[in-house]
Amino acid sequence: MPWRDSPMTLEQDQLDTQALLDRLREQHQVPGAALGVLQLGETADQDVITSHASGVLNLDTLVAVRPDSIFQIGSISKTFTTTMIMQLAERQQLDLDRPVIELLPELRLGDENATRTVTLRHLLSHSSGIDGDVFTDYGRGDDAVSRYVEGLAEVPQLFTPGTMFSYCNAGFVLAGRLIEVVTGTSWDQALHDQLLQPLGLRQTATLPEEAIFGTAAVGHAGQPGEPRTVIKRWQLPRSIGPAGLINSTVADVLQYARMHLRGGSIGDTMIISPESAHRMRTEQIRQPVGQQRDGWQGLGWMVDHWDGHQVFGHNGATVGQYAYLQAFPDQRVAICLLTNGPGAGMLWARLRHALLASYGLDTPIGIDQPPADPYRLSDPVAAVGRYGRISETYEVTRTDTGLRVDVRPTEDSPDPEDEPESLELIPISQDHFVARADPSLPWSTYSHGTFTREQNPAGGDYLYTGTRLTPRLS
Repeated sequence: MPWRDSPMTLEQDQLDTQALLDRLREQHQVPGAALGVLQLGETADQDVITSHASGVLNLDTLVAVRPDSIFQIGSISKTFTTTMIMQLAERQQLDLDRPVIELLPELRLGDENATRTVTLRHLLSHSSGIDGDVFTDYGRGDDAVSRYVEGLAEVPQLFTPGTMFSYCNAGFVLAGRLIEVVTGTSWDQALHDQLLQPLGLRQTATLPEEAIFGTAAVGHAGQPGEPRTVIKRWQLPRSIGPAGLINSTVADVLQYARMHLRGGSIGDTMIISPESAHRMRTEQIRQPVGQQRDGWQGLGWMVDHWDGHQVFGHNGATVGQYAYLQAFPDQRVAICLLTNGPGAGMLWARLRHALLASYGLDTPIGIDQPPADPYRLSDPVAAVGRYGRISETYEVTRTDTGLRVDVRPTEDSPDPEDEPESLELIPISQDHFVARADPSLPWSTYSHGTFTREQNPAGGDYLYTGTRLTPRLS
């Protein structure tokens, strides 16, 4: 398959992609970025991947980013884990709808009913109800994933499996443990055997001692308008592997996306069947009203619809590194952006908007601003209270001008040293709000709701933001 550093179509020839990447990266203060675009041809041997690089890998060393530089892709790894599960399901070694405990009888979750009933489908669609942001470090050994799963007995259950959506890293680690049980190897080795080697992803790996054979990025931190600084920690714990430990290049990530766009195969190499590729993009569950534009959660993939066209993909965030992958079946295109610092979200939104306009696709950038006349709440204190899950707490209070939310990391957060945030909640309906910490940042959405008995027999309220559900504590 051709690989080059120049635009691929007549329309894109009119767009100076390198200049655009350079300008937007500097504007949003991202230290370094690699951008790749995949364009499918009429046949697989006519597919083309174009890569661009901008900035530096490390602000301390000032080594330049190259098109083949290695970045952490974070939660895009979840779609790799899902693809591996689909392979094993095709071989009838796994069943998406049988309780996990049948294969893993030692499993204990924080709730007895969830222990008995949670399935792989729940895990792969973020509907397990397990409090998902658990990043406990169980060392560098091959037993890190199994030890992590043992620790889930102490993790709270947010809701009944299958009744709601809440983003769940822990669920994907549990899914990865099932891969280990079935294959008799570590998740890392199974990843190599089932995906990396067959697809020829030679610059994709999971461990730092593998990444150093290429030019690898380090993460950076910094608030808007302030200098970026290198984070003196490179990677999440190995126990998080199935949920987010892969590092890769834009070309390798797009080779993986190419397989999915081509229905699970590239040439004579079939990774999964067309039926499995389609099932991964089929609706499993939706986020609450007000949290997603026009889409759903598939198996691994997040699916949306823009301008009448299906879009599937995933984002990733690790230790100061941010990754983005989206594929557009109707346009036969996929785009990947890998970065190493804050500001990446706005960089991605602006880049994607400009690039896809050349394909005639109008892509949303997000909420530019709330309504000029804020919604008047009929019950201004309904959402007031303290909400918490294992990694964060939210305290909603009433002020003279409206509502405010104070967001604080807990000691169990992957970044407990993060500064607390205090944000004004601007209502857009009775139970939906927007907020942002800085005018240079995109708006975030907040929703307030009440559990049904099916969702949580104990009842109570919850706050939903950042794709995560957080129950009321008081």
